[in-house]
Amino acid sequence: MSINKEVFLKFEETPIGIRATTQIILDEIRSVLEKIDEGAYEQFLSSILSAKNLFVTGQGRSGLVSRTFAMRLTHIGLNAYCVGDATTPNIANGDLLIACSSSGSTHITRYIAGLAKKSHAAVVAVTSHKTSPLALQADTVIELPVQEVSTDYKDNGSIQFRSTLFEQACLVYLDGVILSLVAKLNSSERDMHKRHSNLE
Repeated sequence: MSINKEVFLKFEETPIGIRATTQIILDEIRSVLEKIDEGAYEQFLSSILSAKNLFVTGQGRSGLVSRTFAMRLTHIGLNAYCVGDATTPNIANGDLLIACSSSGSTHITRYIAGLAKKSHAAVVAVTSHKTSPLALQADTVIELPVQEVSTDYKDNGSIQFRSTLFEQACLVYLDGVILSLVAKLNSSERDMHKRHSNLE
């Protein structure tokens, strides 16, 4: 279900409890994930499994979501790196860059995608705009069709601040990818636990 202007204005004027608030958020996330492309999902899984090394990137909160994805990829036994970390190796042919950006127009994310393409690596764009500059650079586009709230609170937009809904939907979507990969790789909880950091 989508959250329209009337619901948003009611939410602003009459604060509601945490259960009702979180239910609105869950409904928003569900409304996005119900529209995902299963074909692109399968292509994404195939790209991950065929890659030598996996690199993730994104700015702000999208970057934080991408880092959680890299952590889980490592836990299931894949070679995953966060762009910008001191220990991140070079990207090359046979590798995969996963770039998360709601707008698909963030300059630094697009620049990194361009560098990956120059190094003959494949690029997956996770974005809410399938015709964005980042999407046009990508080999695979994962569209999370989020209608963000505008300054005039246009109908059917999220009640949440800026790209919050994209970041939430992206986290759930990528966790779904991890569960699918766990099944395909026959990863056990014991093996995943062994790969979990013990310096904490």
